Parts: sequence; C-alpha cells; structure tokens
Amino acid sequence: MPAMAFEGFEFPAAVTAFFVLHYIWVDTFAVGAARTPYQLKYPFTTETHDAKNLEPFIRALRAQQNQVEQAWAFFLVQWLCAFALDPNFAGACGVVWVLARMAYGYIYRVNPSRNKLMWATVPAYLALTLCCGGILVGCLMSWPPLKLSRGVAIAVASSFCVLFGIYGWFVYRPWFGSFVLAEKKRQEGQLMSSSEGD
Repeated sequence: MPAMAFEGFEFPAAVTAFFVLHYIWVDTFAVGAARTPYQLKYPFTTETHDAKNLEPFIRALRAQQNQVEQAWAFFLVQWLCAFALDPNFAGACGVVWVLARMAYGYIYRVNPSRNKLMWATVPAYLALTLCCGGILVGCLMSWPPLKLSRGVAIAVASSFCVLFGIYGWFVYRPWFGSFVLAEKKRQEGQLMSSSEGD
C-alpha cells in the first residue's frame, strides 16, 4: 500500500529525489574537496586565510549555498503546482529546473562568467515561473467566486507572471541598483570625512 501514496505524483517526487541526491553527493562534496588543498579546517571558511587566495573554494561554497537558496522556492511551487494543476506539468518543469541548477553549479565552480551562468539561470527561472503560473491557473479555475475557464485562467496567470518579470527586471532592479549606488557613495563620503577629521 505505501507505494500508492505517490500514485499520480511519481514525476515530481522523482525530480525532488534526484535534485537532493545531486545536492548531497555533488554540490556539498565539492565544498569538501575544495577545502582540502587549502587545509581549511571545519568550521572555518575564509577566517584563517586571505579570501582573495581562496577563489576556487569560495566558488564551490557559493555554488552550494546558491543551490540551497533556490531549492526551497522551487520545490514549494513545484509541489503546489502538482496539486493545483498537474503533476506531470510540474514534474516536467522540475526536470528543466534540476538540469539548469546542476549546470549552474558546475559552471559556477569551474568558470563563473556571467554570460555562461545566464544559460543556466534563465531556464531555471522560467521553470519556476511556469510552476507559479500553473498554481495560479489551478486557483483561478477552482476558486468558487471565479471558476474561470482553462483558457481564461491561463491568460490571466500568464499576464501576472509577465508583469512580475517586467516589474522585477525593468523597474525594481534598476531602482534598487541606483539606491545601492547612492548608498555606496554616501558611505564613501562618510569614510572620507572621518579620515580627514583624524
């Protein structure tokens, strides 16, 4: 009987297990492998060495941390999408996401140029967005006050996803970049005025 607990949800379950196995046996072990040449003892990361001289270790550590940062959001929406809309659709998005995240980890550890990382980041974000859209479609079709048809629900959900993408990339990202630049200049100005007062 326990095998029936996943009936219909085998695809997203297998994707979840596959990513966790890769995370444990590749992403995490890569950090340990990168510690050895520098003789970095646990729990230290850069405290005992000049961080500029530890770049391969820092890349491995950052890739592993980035997997953790991204995984919780994806698997939450993958499973919600599987329940709200379709487990096979969610699982297919999961395959794209997992393959993209595996590529991201390898690229980041070996040669982390922004252009190369985008080839892994964009498909992962698209898979995440598709799962979010799937959740919205399922909600719009089943929520009693609305009960939209599938076509209308897809159109509305797609609009929300596109609007968030436009807002994030073209509005919030530039605004926040300007904010950080102004904050950096303010801090540099404070450092200069305090050093002049000494």
